[in-house]
Amino acid sequence: MRRNNNAGGAPRRRPTEFRLPDGRKVVVARLPEDAETLRRRYSSTAPNNNNNNNKESTPAAAAAAAAADEEAAAADNNEEEQIDVEVVLHGSDEHRRLLREAQAHHAARRAELRARFGAAAVDELDSARAELDALERQLDRLQVDVSVRVGNASFSRFGFDAKLRMYDDDDDRDDGDGEGSGGSDGYSVPVSRSPSFAAGDSDGTPGGGGGGGGDTIKLFKRPVVKQYFHGGLLWRAANQTEVMSFELFFDLLYVGIIAINGDHAAEEANGHELLRFAVTFAMSWKIWSDVQQLVSWFETNDVAQRVEMLVLIACLLGQTTNMLQAFAPDPAEDTFTQLVGFYLAARLFSAAYCALTAYLVPLVRGMMAAQVAGVLVGAALWIASVHVYTQGQGQGQGQTEQQPPDGGESHGDESPHGGDAEFPRQRVGLVFAALAVDLVLSSAAPVWFFTWARKRTAAREEDTPPLARRINRFFEFFPAINIEHRVERTNAFVTLVLGYSVVGVVFQNAAGGDSSAVLNAFLGKAVLGLVQAYVFNWLYFEVDGGGLRTHAIRRSVVSASLWQYSHLAFIMAYILAAAALSKLVVVADCANAPLDALTEFYQERSAPSVSLGLRLYYCVGLGTALLAMGAISLSHEHRGPATGGARCRLPKWARLANRGAVCVVFFCLSAATGLDSLGLVATTTGLSAWTLLFELWAKSCPSDSLFVGGCTEYTARCGRRTLHEATRSDGKVDIAGLGRAEKTAVLDHV
Repeated sequence: MRRNNNAGGAPRRRPTEFRLPDGRKVVVARLPEDAETLRRRYSSTAPNNNNNNNKESTPAAAAAAAAADEEAAAADNNEEEQIDVEVVLHGSDEHRRLLREAQAHHAARRAELRARFGAAAVDELDSARAELDALERQLDRLQVDVSVRVGNASFSRFGFDAKLRMYDDDDDRDDGDGEGSGGSDGYSVPVSRSPSFAAGDSDGTPGGGGGGGGDTIKLFKRPVVKQYFHGGLLWRAANQTEVMSFELFFDLLYVGIIAINGDHAAEEANGHELLRFAVTFAMSWKIWSDVQQLVSWFETNDVAQRVEMLVLIACLLGQTTNMLQAFAPDPAEDTFTQLVGFYLAARLFSAAYCALTAYLVPLVRGMMAAQVAGVLVGAALWIASVHVYTQGQGQGQGQTEQQPPDGGESHGDESPHGGDAEFPRQRVGLVFAALAVDLVLSSAAPVWFFTWARKRTAAREEDTPPLARRINRFFEFFPAINIEHRVERTNAFVTLVLGYSVVGVVFQNAAGGDSSAVLNAFLGKAVLGLVQAYVFNWLYFEVDGGGLRTHAIRRSVVSASLWQYSHLAFIMAYILAAAALSKLVVVADCANAPLDALTEFYQERSAPSVSLGLRLYYCVGLGTALLAMGAISLSHEHRGPATGGARCRLPKWARLANRGAVCVVFFCLSAATGLDSLGLVATTTGLSAWTLLFELWAKSCPSDSLFVGGCTEYTARCGRRTLHEATRSDGKVDIAGLGRAEKTAVLDHV
């Protein structure tokens, strides 16, 4: 059994070793600090007293010392005299000299065995050993095959990163123990140990692909860091992280949040509803972002994790039920306090999880402490916002009504429980300050300190500024998000938003058997809205998100931040535009739009004209969404055309300039009061289609034709004997057994 140490785990791969002809053991250290630690360990420790010294200078040295501990503890307990150990640095001249000395000794032994037992017997043993070595190498390649596949897939989708290192999570698992780190270069650092980690129970990879038993789920397991920054490198698990089932269940609640929040904002399109929508949706987005971040950071896959998700979902549900009446002018109807209460319950629960993780996984204690501090600062501002009232409400409490001198009615302030109370504007400042802390400061500040210290780290520790040294020690192990998981979850959320816009244009006819009434302006606006959503889906997933050379998250910290916050702006703006579009579809202000062609439910939702607020929601929302999509595209680095050495017809800045011009037109359309609802939707759809067509043309290669002509030829070569054998075997052919020329096709008939 492996034993735990103070670092929270043991190294995944021990320092290599070999024996010299005189009996000395040579231990090969990979880093200079490891070599010094191992020399001190072996020079000062008795044979059967290897566990009484647990001091190390750095986590890497602690890893090497722990390895030396285990090697010494595994030595023969009956050995009575000190083992002569020599520690060398990997690749040094001393390392090469000792290897050659051992090689010459064993070559001489082999020659002696050939002379004693005969060349034939020794050669047969050598042949058997060579076959065994070849089989072991193939097994080793199978172990790292997953790492290579995932690494290549990650590089092809999100760009190459020379600082990325992968480790196989199945390496060196024994006695049910699993560590959270490793290295592809054979050396790794300890991150965490999961005492309950069962074989084949890794996150997102059921069964682990091995030959063990079925999946088992534990009540509680120590969290394991999936990927992290350390020593200037990004270390990540080789197994691909897949979306968990409870994450998809978590998204189901956001379907309701988007619909309820968007529909209510469009019912009364004014500044008050815009404020309420922005604040409440940003709060919901923060909870979603926290959940995705924690799931991406740590692997547990136990019952406790699922219960934690259920608690957060319950808190989010309570928050959702108090969204619509938040910021209500009447304090008796205002649900802002309840809204903040459920939000803080979710945030403080996440902070408690981070505090527990800091205790269980000490190596990421710095980042967990920063997360807890950010939650507490934001919580203080939220609590303060609950207790802030307007000046009018403050005067209403505890002050008597003053009668005017002429004996008329009083014009003093209303009671805080009355229906005409002033809107609590003083609360807004604290609310946006709290949102800034939660959305920006709590996540950006640790990253900024980490990158600032890394840039000022010198080759010699003495030359590094003292503050940078302290920050480096505090954030020595910095958890990183899984790029595949984050992109997939964000794409899923964008799909929910686009789906809301598609559902919003659906209405019901009440025309009966009159076919002419079915093809009306309502249907025309719905089809145009559908085309518009299709265009935005095409732009987001295939134009902006396709053909990436380097993804924004992998490109730099600035581009990753731009990508993250642009998504929030895009989603909020597009939800407002989609909500306004759902109202525009049933507006009866144009020709061929009879109100009696709609069912009673949609007649109640219909309006005789388009209000200015609805125009602003729709036009400015579309313009802001398209502008945010341009920022998302700007954050990525895209590949050129597939033709070697070719360039796009227009560079990216020209394509983005076209988007900017279209956004300006979108913004100005809100002032075009002469356009009815059909003209407004048709104009915005035409501009969206122009943007897509311009992008497709500008990204193409000038030397390539936009149309591909000619016909595709299909051939099927199969001999009569092969066909007869395939028929006798019920048409089943072993593809692996076919030659290269045989893998074409099988005739359906002769």
